Amino acid sequence: MKIKDLPKDQSLLNVKFKVPKGHPECPLKEAYWRSQWGYKDGKAGVWCAAEPKEGRIYPIFLDTLKEALEWEVII
Repeated sequence: MKIKDLPKDQSLLNVKFKVPKGHPECPLKEAYWRSQWGYKDGKAGVWCAAEPKEGRIYPIFLDTLKEALEWEVII
């Protein structure tokens, strides 16, 4: 299942997903969604953590937040 396949009203907070290859800023292979950001110019990103209540978070930089819709969810 991909993030885009989740119910429209579901929060992404603590959804576990596979970190796509090509994001060296995030050393994790699997992560929990913590929050996201986006700018008018299209640049965006997702903050993620190794565990749901982990204090350390990592950024994943994106050209557009829509890229994250294709990430695989881990159930």
